Amino acid sequence: MQWIFQARDDGYDLLFPVMYLLYAVLALILGATLASNVIKRDSLSQTLAIVFMISGWLSVLMQIVQLLGLDFTPLVMYMPAGSFLQRPYANVAQPNQLALLLCFSLAATTYLFQQEKLRIQVAICSVVLLLAGLVLTQSRIGWIIIPLFIAILVWNAPVRQSIGWQAAAWFGCMYAAGVFLLPKIAGLAGVHGGSAADHVGGRSERIGLWRQAWDIAANHLWTGAGWFRFGSEQVHIAADFPSTTYAEHAHNIVLNLAAETGWLLTGLMVAGLFWWFYQVYIKPKKDLPMQFAGMCLVAACVHSLVEFPLWYGYVLFPVLIMAGMLHQYRWPAAATVRLRKDVAVAATAIALFCMMGITWDYQRVVRGFNILRWEQTGHLVDLKQLEQPRLTLFPQFFAYFHLMKITPAEGMSAEDIAFVEHWTPRFGFVHILNKLAEVSALNGKREQAVRAMQTLQRLHPDLYPEYFDYWKAKGVLDARYQQVFLSMPRRDAP
Repeated sequence: MQWIFQARDDGYDLLFPVMYLLYAVLALILGATLASNVIKRDSLSQTLAIVFMISGWLSVLMQIVQLLGLDFTPLVMYMPAGSFLQRPYANVAQPNQLALLLCFSLAATTYLFQQEKLRIQVAICSVVLLLAGLVLTQSRIGWIIIPLFIAILVWNAPVRQSIGWQAAAWFGCMYAAGVFLLPKIAGLAGVHGGSAADHVGGRSERIGLWRQAWDIAANHLWTGAGWFRFGSEQVHIAADFPSTTYAEHAHNIVLNLAAETGWLLTGLMVAGLFWWFYQVYIKPKKDLPMQFAGMCLVAACVHSLVEFPLWYGYVLFPVLIMAGMLHQYRWPAAATVRLRKDVAVAATAIALFCMMGITWDYQRVVRGFNILRWEQTGHLVDLKQLEQPRLTLFPQFFAYFHLMKITPAEGMSAEDIAFVEHWTPRFGFVHILNKLAEVSALNGKREQAVRAMQTLQRLHPDLYPEYFDYWKAKGVLDARYQQVFLSMPRRDAP
């Protein structure tokens, strides 16, 4: 529908979503294939649970290394110690992603304990360790996921060595106590921060993104603004909203789908997923593999309401394998698609070959960014490597390189001005928005320059004072800058 009504010419933004979709379908089929009978389903669940649990243990140990400021690179990502309590993320590079992994690990521990694969002492130590790691991430998704886990464990639980509501509630209370006592515990170690109140109060960037996504969806009701166009649409409308942050997605999968694909398709997808989840998890009688898979799917769904965890292969692959397992259990006769061994081998070989090509192509992009950085430090570089190759999967980055080489000046060509205006929404970074404002101011487009600086302040409020001072200084020397400066938001604008 978007191709028909919007005449899109940026197919490169659709390539990777299509690849992810194919990857998801293969993962679903693989999950159904590996769970074709009860024995295989138990074996698959146990394998995933062991991997999740051990990954969680190792991640918490990495958190401790990071909090202590120890340099274990390249085994553990380094975090310098300071007077403020940071959010350790182990090797996952983002605290909320680690929180989701630890929730998977908690679900795995409960599954292995109920399967009598863990002694009660080991299970208790595992839960305490993982909850401590979850508290250290200071992630708010745990505030929702842990109560849901407790509800799942005590509601219609399987009979084999089930976890009583008293034990589940006790662990929930322990997690809540850890969340609220974290600042005091950190204070004993000589650092401050980690307050739950700090995470609740203040300006909510996500709420700002959700309001913008709602507005984009309302203005593109049926077909959406276009796939991967949330970021560019945000740049267009940000000046009309309170300050938030620049992002390429809405940090909410439902609102992002509505903004980019329209409410019709989004409604059908969400309704279909709710119906499917009811059929495969709510309606059937529970057993332990189903409970384990359901807990992981619930955690991923909660996280998807604030970020996009399914962008990451280590989340997408196991979650969809478990979804395929649930689907196979619910409709064993209808699930006739099987992944043959020779097909799996061929698909893996093709995937590895494609990965090599994509990696090689992306290395050219990385080299381009390095050349830009080296040039700024005075090194001699080969600028020809910034030119777009004849064949690449990442033409947008080479457009960015060209954008970076354009210097704002009076009397610029119409082609260069149009190029800056076209690509700035795609890269709404602070220096790019400032470049658009300067190009506009120097070429007789004062209103566009003012709008660009208003957008800069809304999307980059923390960096805006630096650019406010820059325009103030330039305004003393050039009346065109002064005219824009007088209409800019004040330096301490919220």
